[in-house]
Amino acid sequence: MYIIYNPTAGRRNIKKLTAVLDALTQFGISPQVLRTEYAGHATELARSVARLGGITIVAAGGDGTIAEVVSGIIGTNARLGLIPLGTANVMAREFGLPRKPAAIAKVLASSGGRLLWPGCLQYPSGTKQIFVQMASVGFDASVVHHVHPGFKKRVGRYAYVIQTIRDLFYYRFLPVQIEVDGKIRSVAGAIVSKGCFYGGHYLLTRHANPSERGFTIILFEQGGVFSVLNVGWALLRNRISDLPGVQIIKADQIKILTPEGIPLQADGDASGSTPVEISDAEAPILVAAP
Repeated sequence: MYIIYNPTAGRRNIKKLTAVLDALTQFGISPQVLRTEYAGHATELARSVARLGGITIVAAGGDGTIAEVVSGIIGTNARLGLIPLGTANVMAREFGLPRKPAAIAKVLASSGGRLLWPGCLQYPSGTKQIFVQMASVGFDASVVHHVHPGFKKRVGRYAYVIQTIRDLFYYRFLPVQIEVDGKIRSVAGAIVSKGCFYGGHYLLTRHANPSERGFTIILFEQGGVFSVLNVGWALLRNRISDLPGVQIIKADQIKILTPEGIPLQADGDASGSTPVEISDAEAPILVAAP
């Protein structure tokens, strides 16, 4: 077993990682811990050890770290393990992972798990990026682009709340052209999701399944400050689907077309800008889960 650890986690998360390592010794497991040093390093590390075959590679970090590790093991028979240390840990909630270190260790020490079929962003340059939970365009992607990493590290998820308030004063709410399974739509924003949750425990839909191919898309037809506030309030109450001007549909192929240069985010991290094509990754992976 290898654990790929993002050291930008705070002191509290280092204690959690150490507790999981201690608990794993009770199962006779002494994993090798590999520390990431720069963006994309988790992918390189995962790819290098995945060649060994038949092993569990654990992502210790947030959803962005998980996505990097998945990029390195896709197409291999390595199993993905999770030690959630991020701000939101959406994927951990999606797969019903426990929070306590001893329980996390028990899951990692077990065999089997559940399939995850990741998504893939492909840009005009030919560059591809894997995501495990969701990608989006619109106001929330702008917020993610503007959150300073140091501020996020200090205050956690509240950094997004503060940045949301700031962005309300200058975001332009340009209409976005999006092609969904061949049909062109004009929207204010869209979330392309593999799972049911957003930003932690907030419910987008009850009908998504990250083990299956395809996506659930939440289309926001209305832009503007009041629309953002309504969406935020509905999200807090897990009632996004009840809002007028919100459509939730299933799709396999998505293209976010124009205008060019609109920010994108994936798994809570800034991920370039439009245009982009979104489709399933080349293969599913097995995730250690209860």
